[in-house]
Amino acid sequence: MPYTPEKPREYRVQPRYLAGSEADATDAVTPLIRAGWAVSNDELGNAYVTAPDLTARLAFLPEGPDSTLWKISAGPEATAMPRWLVTFDDRVPYEIVQDFTTALADAYTRGPGAYIGAGLPAPRQVAGRWAEPLVVQSPDQLVTRSTRPGFLPHAEEMDDTSERWLFESGPPARRWYASASSHVPAPLLETLTAVAFDPSPVHRYLRRTDLAHLPEGAVATPTAPSPLEVARVRAATSRSVAATRAPAAALAYTTSTPPLAPLRVALTGRAR
Repeated sequence: MPYTPEKPREYRVQPRYLAGSEADATDAVTPLIRAGWAVSNDELGNAYVTAPDLTARLAFLPEGPDSTLWKISAGPEATAMPRWLVTFDDRVPYEIVQDFTTALADAYTRGPGAYIGAGLPAPRQVAGRWAEPLVVQSPDQLVTRSTRPGFLPHAEEMDDTSERWLFESGPPARRWYASASSHVPAPLLETLTAVAFDPSPVHRYLRRTDLAHLPEGAVATPTAPSPLEVARVRAATSRSVAATRAPAAALAYTTSTPPLAPLRVALTGRAR
């Protein structure tokens, strides 16, 4: 018998920070493109989405040197030495990136004060105690935001060797990371924190092997019955209806099942 690959089914996975990433990056950059930002590519296959006045840029780096897949920066010289930098690695669910780029696109329309403006001050101590907590966790303790105190050289933050804020979630072997530098405007940092901690469900197309590898704490609920389940219901219904009719009666019964929506792939991420 020839091997028939299992088709993925659509599931609602909750919380979304345990849902994993997808290869399609289109939705994450769409808010910026709709705001008039331009898309370009380098010879390696990385993509860049740049604001019309060149003061902000998103870099999508599937061919980058490390696991950082997204670098978003802004400043008077956003491509050379930006004022701030936000990064997401290749395990971050793309919905988190999309929510941040949506907020950035909105801030850009309101002018430089909204997307390049002042960030939060560095953590400080009052009477020997930190004025703000250095570690914040989600209620289920599955997402953590850590704050690095003290002076951080701006150049080190911009080359992603240190960060003021570090976000992480997931089991040790499959943990994702996002970071934010010192001068990220306070409203954008608040947005980043909110979207990283958001437990709302998201949709994923998964096979049984994928379900088996979801992290502990993730719940996947099918959004529609599988073809096999539809066939079983059809067969059971057919038998039930046939039993109430004379043996010679013919039965015509059809069930139409809408196909799974195809995955859209425009920007291709790393193979998982």
